[in-house]
Amino acid sequence: SHDLRTPLSTVLGAATTLIDYGSTLKAGVRKDLLLSIREEAERLSRYVGDLLDMTRLEGGALNIKADWTDVRDVLNAAVERVSRRMGQRRVTRDFPASLSTVSVDQGLLEQALVNILENAIAYSPEGSTIELAAYEDRRSVVISIEDEGKGIPTSELELVFDKFRRMEEQPDRSKGAGLGLAIAKGFVEAMNGRIAAASPIHDGRGTRILISLPKSIATHPDLL
Repeated sequence: SHDLRTPLSTVLGAATTLIDYGSTLKAGVRKDLLLSIREEAERLSRYVGDLLDMTRLEGGALNIKADWTDVRDVLNAAVERVSRRMGQRRVTRDFPASLSTVSVDQGLLEQALVNILENAIAYSPEGSTIELAAYEDRRSVVISIEDEGKGIPTSELELVFDKFRRMEEQPDRSKGAGLGLAIAKGFVEAMNGRIAAASPIHDGRGTRILISLPKSIATHPDLL
């Protein structure tokens, strides 16, 4: 309830100030208040979306609509959705010239990637790099998302996909509800994929999330 009350209080406070004193405020102050309202409204929207997604997962109400998909397109779409929250963070892409398509629900995969990217943004400092990669082996297409945050203690790696799990130190002040990675795991596994976390990955820092999506044996007889 605290996660909902905080942004609501901010929205109500900023809106009340604009209504009561808007005509006397400087343009810059009015803009800051409006930006605050938008930011907190988006934060509320993410909370509600996470709660609805978790309800669908736990209630077995996911309606998988699989189609042959190039994961590079889905990765690019996910980056576009979170671009305004990137701040001064950089994004690099390491995609091969060609990549096998996989049969997935594009909407669920995109939302899983958005959740992972938002987590990377929340736990990595301004000016750092988030690295995206896609590649394939004989049986799977693999997506990798790496950040340069503090990393996850080895003792907590197995818990990172648990519901309501949040690290204590979070550079991004807009903490989430702690459901994003749990939802990502549920969506990926619902599409017969696998998801795993590794940390630290370089110089004692950083986290890598790997998603493996199976190729179809029917269209790849060499896998038999």
